[in-house]
Amino acid sequence: MAVNVVTILEVLIVIGTSLWALQYLVSRKTHAYEKPMLINAQVENLPKVSIVLPVYKERRQSIEKTLDSISSQNYPKTLLEVLIVIDKDDVRTLNEALKATEKFLGSLNIKLIINEKTGRRLKAVAMNTAIRHAGGLIIGFYDADDMFPRDQVLNAVLLMLERNYAAVGTRVYRFRDSVLGGLMYLESIVWYNAIIPFLKSTVKITPLSGEGLFIRKDLVDSIPQSMAEDALLSLKLSSRGYSVGLLDSYVYELAPVNIISFIKQRIRWNKGYAQNFVLILRQGIQWSYAFRVLALYILIALPSALLLISVIGFIAVAYMTVIGRVFTLGSLYQLVLAMIVSEVVVLYLMRDFINESMNIGRAIILLPAYWLLLGTVTITSPLMPINNWLKTNR
Repeated sequence: MAVNVVTILEVLIVIGTSLWALQYLVSRKTHAYEKPMLINAQVENLPKVSIVLPVYKERRQSIEKTLDSISSQNYPKTLLEVLIVIDKDDVRTLNEALKATEKFLGSLNIKLIINEKTGRRLKAVAMNTAIRHAGGLIIGFYDADDMFPRDQVLNAVLLMLERNYAAVGTRVYRFRDSVLGGLMYLESIVWYNAIIPFLKSTVKITPLSGEGLFIRKDLVDSIPQSMAEDALLSLKLSSRGYSVGLLDSYVYELAPVNIISFIKQRIRWNKGYAQNFVLILRQGIQWSYAFRVLALYILIALPSALLLISVIGFIAVAYMTVIGRVFTLGSLYQLVLAMIVSEVVVLYLMRDFINESMNIGRAIILLPAYWLLLGTVTITSPLMPINNWLKTNR
């Protein structure tokens, strides 16, 4: 019986390691991100673009940072409008936004939109308020504290026109000058450069992010309401047969300020994904598509879940070996070896990603603890009683 428990844990470790290796290897052969072949001169009539910036409890400097990136865009300013959406009861942010916009009044067409629907505070509600006021054929979404290249809006528009995409997303790298910030930066690199290309290639569903997101208003007239509205939009577009693209660009977003804010953010994402699964099933979708969605969720959550189970199992085996004398030291050593080999394999495959964010020595020490934290949050998120847009403090 004792040997069977250790064997099961070893099998779980092998499955988790193999899944990551598969994701990595498939992503290396998948060209998920694109750049348009068209150039500005080849398009006679560029469409008007509305850039939406939903803000809630934000500082002037954070709003200014995003407006700086928008102002630097090489898209014709006469075809660009910026809609800043503020909840009617968020007076402080309204005052901060008014101060932030003063710097750009001569270079940008900026409109402040007041969101009257503040009963259930969801980001999608603010986004839809802006869509109703948007005059652009294409609508882009960013958050405060976002920075992005000056050709991002133009390339997103050209890619949508060229490939007839209903929506286009891009990489969103979260960073901060701290230990936790470095780990989140590494995680976002892995997510956008390995996991998303793998999901796009296998289950044929492309998870979008709410920053650097562009939609065609004639095809997507509203954002579905959820705590993870960007993920639900991805599912709905896919279920309706719309094509979604990934622009070969990036958005730099400030990561959560501390571990509490980080945990709140992840709980919101995880709860939102669970909520989305229920909502998409209620639409009466085909079973074949439901299976693809289920596969998507399993592939996203399984590595974290397996890691947490393996660590808990290891702690239990270690306790029962040393205290209870249920297991032999040989079984414990065998399990330790399996975990070490697994970490070495994953770190070796991730070496290029790690080198972009931290040195390998720090990764060897910090990543196991970070993975354990992610696994714990993933498993416990369904137990958290939240139903609103938890503000991520940056």
